[in-house]
Amino acid sequence: MFKVEPEIIVKRLEKRAKELGENCRRVFVAGSGGVDSSVVTTVLCRAFSPENTVVLFRDIKSDSKHYDDVKELQEALGFKLIYIEASDLYDMFIGKCQDQFKKAGLEWYDENTDSAEKKGWSNAYASLKSRFTTPMAGFIAKAVDNGRGRIFGTGNAEEDGLLRYFDKFGDGAVDNNIIDGLTKAEVRQLALYFANAYKADIFKKIALKTPSADLLACGDDHNDENELTFWAKNMGYNISISYGNAEEEGNIAWGLKENLDKEVITGQHSDLDEKKLKEKHSYDDEQVQTIMFLRRIEKNTRHKAEPPPGLSRQVLRDEGLVD
Repeated sequence: MFKVEPEIIVKRLEKRAKELGENCRRVFVAGSGGVDSSVVTTVLCRAFSPENTVVLFRDIKSDSKHYDDVKELQEALGFKLIYIEASDLYDMFIGKCQDQFKKAGLEWYDENTDSAEKKGWSNAYASLKSRFTTPMAGFIAKAVDNGRGRIFGTGNAEEDGLLRYFDKFGDGAVDNNIIDGLTKAEVRQLALYFANAYKADIFKKIALKTPSADLLACGDDHNDENELTFWAKNMGYNISISYGNAEEEGNIAWGLKENLDKEVITGQHSDLDEKKLKEKHSYDDEQVQTIMFLRRIEKNTRHKAEPPPGLSRQVLRDEGLVD
């Protein structure tokens, strides 16, 4: 949690944003109506002015309440808002895929069906919605900045720094990320700070929203904490995964900080088994399970932060296959 007043944190974020957006005519961020993108949007408006901040809301079967929140945020801040309703493009692509799958003799499972969920297709549909944003963001960011373009990311410390809870080529396709060192609770605290600074209740409303990527076209039934908890239980861990709230951090942030302090997830103690974790760090059963779960997710998503694997020229040389 913050050791200084939120205003000092905001000024630090503004400074970093200016560094990362140096020489930009305008800066760009994809707005979802969630607290992370809303805080980044606000920092950009303060650092570059609302006139030079462009926000895209991409609507693919999205819950309309999120767009309503983005519009209300715009009223408070004054940034440039671009709304793209892309459900028709999404449906057209899905229709073409379904036709081609049938011709190729491949199985097909319709979205939001039990079969799609059981076969892992729900992840494919969600990924498609996320990745649909990428070409839009790339075009708009460059078009508003004379061909240069900076896409500001919106992932917090738990999501980007530990879980990598993003689609690598969707919401993860960004040029920088100024809030990747802040926990979700801290981002929420900044939103509450902005509520007072701008005398706008929309910040408070957004700060208290259920975190959701809104990618399965089923509203808050699909939300971040429920999905992560589902993963944990499927892996055999009897724990609930939480981001906490604006007053208290959840167990993801706890694990993040334990790793920074004690290297129990990615550092020198990442090989300690459950018994040794208890002995060395006095963790209880729930804390041990949390560490073990976070280890597995971090390992499973490490590929998102590393260069794509391949067969390098040097390896081929070493094997005597090429000159």
